[in-house]
Amino acid sequence: LHNAQHIIIEPGDSNKNLNTLSFIWEELSTKGATRHSCLINLGGGMVTDIGGMASSTFKRGLKFINIPTTLLSMVDASVGGKTGINFNGVKNEIGLFSESNAVILHSAFLQTLPYNELLGGFAEMIKHALIDSEALWAETLRFDIENPNWEELLLLVKKNVEVKERIVIEDPKEQNIRKALNFGHTFAHAIEKMYGYKYISHGEAVGFGMILACTV
Repeated sequence: LHNAQHIIIEPGDSNKNLNTLSFIWEELSTKGATRHSCLINLGGGMVTDIGGMASSTFKRGLKFINIPTTLLSMVDASVGGKTGINFNGVKNEIGLFSESNAVILHSAFLQTLPYNELLGGFAEMIKHALIDSEALWAETLRFDIENPNWEELLLLVKKNVEVKERIVIEDPKEQNIRKALNFGHTFAHAIEKMYGYKYISHGEAVGFGMILACTV
């Protein structure tokens, strides 16, 4: 990695768009990426989404590794093979299924997050628990997210990733059971669009979305 080239993009879901994707393609081309290159996506879900799409389309597909740095991206965006961008005002309107070559999870990243970012990721963990089992639901509720033990949290993240992996393996293209992973997301995407993909995180929107889905 000593000779690795860096591609830095603007943060936030409002920048998960065609302009940013084109910029990544330009940077890959200008900096000499070949079909044998590997793109490492270091960041939150926005980075792994758009980085995965850039990797999967440049020169018909590069290897890519996701290193998620937020709790939300660890349990959601970095796993499952969904890549994409927002387009024409619609979240994740353009994209493709493309599995990363590896996902690396490290609890040290979690210790850098503000509390609201932890809560956003925890909302997705609650979603996984609700669709998986009473045991995982009970374990998730017992976890003290206000005073987290980071190693325990990483173990809980591992269980969440395993839930998603089992479902994705059974239904990789979201034709059947994988649709369960979208619990709360219909409302969540509407909420995110209402706020212009600013001011509220995806995880927070999913939390509200699940509440709405359970009350209508």
